[in-house]
Amino acid sequence: MPNKKNKYERIDFVKQLGFNTEDNFLIKPTHNEDHYMHFINEHDYVSIRSFDNKDSHYAPAYPHVRSNEAKTLISQLQKDNYNVILATPINPDDCLFAGCIHKTSVNVVTEIADGPGTVRRVTHEGVVDRRYYGLNSEDKNLNYCLQKIKKTPLENVIFEFSYYNTRVGTKKDNFIVWEITDDGTGNSGI
Repeated sequence: MPNKKNKYERIDFVKQLGFNTEDNFLIKPTHNEDHYMHFINEHDYVSIRSFDNKDSHYAPAYPHVRSNEAKTLISQLQKDNYNVILATPINPDDCLFAGCIHKTSVNVVTEIADGPGTVRRVTHEGVVDRRYYGLNSEDKNLNYCLQKIKKTPLENVIFEFSYYNTRVGTKKDNFIVWEITDDGTGNSGI
């Protein structure tokens, strides 16, 4: 598997693996508004994520922003030399839980923040309302997520995911994978 160098490539990798994820496209700092205004004009809300050339973990994100505010936010991010990922809106208020599934060759650990909210509650704020070990859970919604993860041969990775009370994303499913990253061991191949 090729090394995924930035956030947009990691999201594309999620799509290549067949997981449900956001429908998005990339806006580089050099792109003008003609590149994205058609998309903004089609939606009342959009999702904006970003990354810089260093792929900083703490890049700005606006998961559910009014379209009339999006142009200003995108312009500012571009001025600050961020790449912008513009996506169809997925409302964090509809999230039942979000978190990370750490899958190794011998263990699976899932950490969850109950919703509403985004996966950043776990990855950035350190909120963990529930922790599970293994690929089975008595929580039927979490078990649904774990069974999807179980099918992938990837190991030594972290799946950032959410589970919604409505169907979202490219495959219109309750379970969505935002990113898959190496767990820091360097043994995942991604």
